[in-house]
Amino acid sequence: MRNNLRYMFFIDGSNFLIELGRELNLEIKAEKPPFSSFNFAKSIIDDIVHYLNSENIIRIYWFGSYQGDEEFGKKLRFKLRECGFEPIILKKRKGKEKGVDISLTKEMLVNAFNKNFDVAFLIAGDEDYLSLVHEVKRYGARIKGAFFNHGLSDELKIAFDSFRQIDKHILIEDKWDKISQDIQKEINSQNIRK
Repeated sequence: MRNNLRYMFFIDGSNFLIELGRELNLEIKAEKPPFSSFNFAKSIIDDIVHYLNSENIIRIYWFGSYQGDEEFGKKLRFKLRECGFEPIILKKRKGKEKGVDISLTKEMLVNAFNKNFDVAFLIAGDEDYLSLVHEVKRYGARIKGAFFNHGLSDELKIAFDSFRQIDKHILIEDKWDKISQDIQKEINSQNIRK
């Protein structure tokens, strides 16, 4: 039987990419990511959606920043959109990421206040989101989480209504290995072009 709850996903893309690099033992630069890493994220989201047994996914937001010119920013947004994400991408200022956490927080709170979802799914590990999780619960929504075991705040994990760890077990192992190889190839080709 299908689950009729309305879900929205909120992904701290910068945090996700950094910890994905750690998980795969690759150097992934969140501000200039290999685009194949978004395919990896999409596979994880697809697996979570399958696990939820729901077709009622309202939106999947990707929050992040980039370094480079506007053309790169546009390519990044197109690739994220191609993968089914709603891109909220900010340009780094003076080499620093500013506003990603605030943008994610604002978007989740506005949607919770307007009752646009029954369940929020936060893919992040930063303890800075702890107050956000509690506030969303005050609006009556449930909030679930998923993240890598490393880079995950214990307090945040406890605060979620439920939590799913991201590791090799979340995907079919062959798929995990194939996608991680694709990311490695893309990183290698980026390094050759430098």
